[in-house]
Amino acid sequence: EDRERDVQGVREGARGLLTDLMQAASVRAAKQAAQDDKVDRKGSSGMKSAAPQQSDIIDVTQDTIRVGFVGTGTIVSHTVKGLLRPGLEGKKLDVIVSPRSKDKAEELKKLFPDQVTIAEDNQFILDTCTIVCLGVTPQHAESVLEGLKFKEDHLVISFLSTAKIPDLSRMCAPAKQILRAIPMPPIEKGLGPLVTHPPNQTFDSIFSRTGKIIALENEIELAAMMSTSALMATYYEWMGVGHKWLVAQGIPSKPATTYMCSLFLALATKGQHEEDGFDKIVSESQTPGGINEQVVRNLREEGWFEGVGKQLDGILARVLGKPKA
Repeated sequence: EDRERDVQGVREGARGLLTDLMQAASVRAAKQAAQDDKVDRKGSSGMKSAAPQQSDIIDVTQDTIRVGFVGTGTIVSHTVKGLLRPGLEGKKLDVIVSPRSKDKAEELKKLFPDQVTIAEDNQFILDTCTIVCLGVTPQHAESVLEGLKFKEDHLVISFLSTAKIPDLSRMCAPAKQILRAIPMPPIEKGLGPLVTHPPNQTFDSIFSRTGKIIALENEIELAAMMSTSALMATYYEWMGVGHKWLVAQGIPSKPATTYMCSLFLALATKGQHEEDGFDKIVSESQTPGGINEQVVRNLREEGWFEGVGKQLDGILARVLGKPKA
C-alpha cells in the first residue's frame, strides 16, 4: 500500500507539473505570436541587425490568404496544423495541399474541413496560390518540380534540407522570390524556432503564428542551424532511456513517461532564458560531488559529448553537399 501511495504521488505531482508547464508555454507562445518584434534578425556576428528583406510582391492585405503545399509529408502536416490551429488571431488562411501522401492530406482535410482543400495535382496548387511551400523530399525534388509551371510572382518557400537557393531558383524559374525555412514538429503547437533565409516580410506575416522566427543572412548560417536540428531524435532518446530505466525499477510506464516529459520540459524552459551559451547553467546544475556532476564527468571521460560534436560536423557536411571524408 505504501508503494502504491508513493507511485500515485509521483503520478499526480508529475501530471500537475506538466499541466502547469504546458499552460505557461502556451501563454508564452501566444504572446510571442502577437508581438511585432518577435523576429530575430541575426547576422553572422550573432548580433541583432536590421536585415534587409526581400521586396514583397504578395498582397497580404486581403481578408483571406491562400497558401499551397507541394508535398504533404510529416513536416508539412505539422506546419499546416500550426498555421490553422484554433484560437489564433490574424488573417484567415486557406490551405491547398498536394494529393501526395493521401493519408496525411485527408487527415488535414478532416481536421480543417473549411480551410483545407486537396488539390487534384501539384500544378493546380501553383495555378491557384501565389505562396507555394515545397515539402517534397530532397531526392524527389527535381523530378516533382521539373514538370511544374511557376510564375514570376510566386513566393516559393522551400522546406528541402539540402537544396540551396541557386538550385531552387533553377528548378522554380521564373519565380523571383525564393527562400528556405526549417520547420520542426513543435511548430504544430506554435512552439520552437523557425529558421529562414533570406528575411521576407510576407513569410513573417504568415508564419509568425507558428513559432519564433529567426531570419538569417546567408545559407551557411542556415545550414549550421539545420544541422543542430538533427539532435531532435537524440533528445527523445535521452528521455526514452530515462523512461525505460524507471520502468525497470518498477514504476508503471505512464507515470514514468509523465515524469520524464515534465522534467525535460522544465529543464528546457529554464534554459531558454540563457542568452550567451549554457556553460553557466551546466555549472549551476552540478553540486560538487553530487549525482549530476558524476554523470557529466563520466560522459565527458567517455567522449560522449565530443562524439555529438563530430556527428554535427558530419551532418553539416551532408547539408552543404560536401563529399564524405
